[in-house]
This record gives sequence, C-alpha cells and structure tokens, in this order.
Amino acid sequence: MHLWNIKSLAKQLSTNDMTEKTSMHYLLASFLLILFATYYSLWWGVVRDWLFYFELIVLTVITVIGCYKAFEANGANNGVSFVMRAICLSVPAGVRVNLFSLLFGLILYYTGGNIFSSTNFSDPARAFTIVSYTGFVGFNIYFWWLLISGFNNIRVYEQTT
Repeated sequence: MHLWNIKSLAKQLSTNDMTEKTSMHYLLASFLLILFATYYSLWWGVVRDWLFYFELIVLTVITVIGCYKAFEANGANNGVSFVMRAICLSVPAGVRVNLFSLLFGLILYYTGGNIFSSTNFSDPARAFTIVSYTGFVGFNIYFWWLLISGFNNIRVYEQTT
C-alpha cells in the first residue's frame, strides 16, 4: 500500500496490478481518513453563521469541479476503473492533506492567542474563523490537485507501457 507516494501508486494503477484485497485496504483506509477528518473538524467546533454556509458552498463547488476534472484526467468516458483509482489515489492524497491540516491546526491552536488578539484584530474570533475556513478551502483544493495529478500520472504511465 502506498500511503504517501502517489507516483508509485499511479504506476501500479496504470497496469491494473491491484488485487481485490489491496483495493479493499485502500477503501478502508479512505473511510478511516474521512472519519479522522470529520472528528478533527468537530474538534475545531462549528459556528453556524453565514461564513460557515459560504464555506460549505465553496467546498461543494470545488468538490464538484475537482471530481469532474479527475474524471476527465482519467479519460472521461474512455477511462478505466475511475472509482477504484479515485479511492486508491485518495489515500495518499488524504494522508498528505490530513497531515498538513493537522500541522496547520496545531500551529493555529498554539499561536492563535498571540496572533488573533484584540491588538491585531478588532474581532479576533472572526479573524481566526476566516483563517481556519480559508485553510480548509485550501486543503480541499490541494486534495483535488493531488488526485488529478495522480490520474495524469496514470495516463502518462499507460501511454509509455
């Protein structure tokens, strides 16, 4: 299983060299990453105001566009095994995103009191919320960029073999 190296995974996927058991491991890992991300988000707490709903709309749009672009990168209707490849690629992409998100969160958590103070911002809580929401949008874009890059790598490997 590849937990970080997307290019090696792309090479393996380009040759359809994936057993059913290995693909099940990727599905399980993908679900566990989603579970982690969900509880990590809950740890931050949710303030249900217009900014939260705006972020939800932005993340939905990014996800729809990202999924479509990944489908295109896989060859669209002429592609092979889109869902299985997407699930497998989502594991190393998800590991990276979750790791960087966790680091981002820890930095905000431990430095937030100094950065987001009334000396620096008229509404420190709002500034903190905007930075954290912007971070989540950035991580979503990064996830889809990694997935699309993985699909592009698969296509390159398919064309060279």
